[in-house]
Amino acid sequence: MLLQRPIADAIELARRNDLPAFEVWADHPHAHPDETSGDARRQLRRELASFTRVSVHGPLGNASLASINPGIWRESVRQYLGTVELAHDIGATVLVVHPGDLRDQRFFAEFTRLSEEALGRLARRAEELGIVLAVENCGPYHGGVDRSAADLASLIKHADSSRLKACLDIGHAAVNNNAVELVRLLGKDIVHLHVHDNHGQRDEHLPIGRGTIDFASLAPVLVDFAGMAIAEVVWDDGATEGPPEDLLREAQAGWAAVQERLSAGHGVASAQHAT
Repeated sequence: MLLQRPIADAIELARRNDLPAFEVWADHPHAHPDETSGDARRQLRRELASFTRVSVHGPLGNASLASINPGIWRESVRQYLGTVELAHDIGATVLVVHPGDLRDQRFFAEFTRLSEEALGRLARRAEELGIVLAVENCGPYHGGVDRSAADLASLIKHADSSRLKACLDIGHAAVNNNAVELVRLLGKDIVHLHVHDNHGQRDEHLPIGRGTIDFASLAPVLVDFAGMAIAEVVWDDGATEGPPEDLLREAQAGWAAVQERLSAGHGVASAQHAT
């Protein structure tokens, strides 16, 4: 939420607003594994200790677990493995990873094989360190190797690991128009949520209520849901009207309203809310 400010500012914002959970951006400028020393990791762990739950979002800067460029693929896997270590070091329990980019439809099978191999390597290391990997739906809008909900479900199943699960990004699902299918195929494998709103055309990362997403598709997910719901909203320093606290409160109110509406007819449990 506050990528243009030091990560300590983002943590303080969340703490000030009594959020029980926090997702660390493991990329520049917040906490890329290559830029976060041992001392910095210990300090970060201390700063995050007040939260009930902590998750990490893997690096995205040109890293792709499905790249058919051998050098980029090896470097991407190295950075993600480093992020598994980072997650462990700072006390996180969940690491969100993107499945990789599909740059050429003609080589879909090769892109998929590379993503499967990378996720398998990450899952093995995650098992050793007690971290859950949550593979996030990206879809065609973001050029993901998961062209469909079935593709993402297949990637997760292929690893055959109890540590490889799914992160459902409801905004991504909206622009790809496949939220219902994702929920149906992934089911209980959905252990982590990214919640934000848009108008169905662009990935706007708005607080719930500012867009047009119908969140009814989340009802089956929220029954007995025990994971974190991350408010992945964007506050742009110098461009967003009002302070970040206003955006955060709007996100919280929108998510609370969604849970109230869905719980009325589905016995939905209250999910943890974070930013």
